[in-house]
Amino acid sequence: MFYGTFRHAVDSKGRVALPAQFRRDLGGAVIAPGAENRLVIRPAAEWQDYEQHFRLTADSSAEQRLYMRHLYAGAREIEVDAQGRILLSPEHRSFARIDERAVFVGVSNVVEVVGEAVWDAEEGGLDPQTFTELGDRLSNLRPTHAGEPA
Repeated sequence: MFYGTFRHAVDSKGRVALPAQFRRDLGGAVIAPGAENRLVIRPAAEWQDYEQHFRLTADSSAEQRLYMRHLYAGAREIEVDAQGRILLSPEHRSFARIDERAVFVGVSNVVEVVGEAVWDAEEGGLDPQTFTELGDRLSNLRPTHAGEPA
């Protein structure tokens, strides 16, 4: 599981340190475009599960084909160098609006990467009251398990 927020400088070549807390679980991981201008790093097994949802078939709609085309075109296996850095391509940096600093966010089963300005703007709009209200709304949507109150 991935937790926490980490900010790291991006050098002129697009290299950025992968947070040490995440490194041991990301061998063979894949980085790909995600929602809301984020890059998503999925461990190898998580990527394989994710891929199963996006297989080209004779029944794939034009919308599905467009999404798959861009998902797979933007996907790369990450390679961690001897200094613990990964290389973010110019396309990845542009997509996630990453300039001098990247923010790595652990989101349970994946790690999101986004530009610091995007993260800060989003965080600025999430005060404690808004966070509580959002949590309350989302907890009401969660499926109940047997023996658990609804």
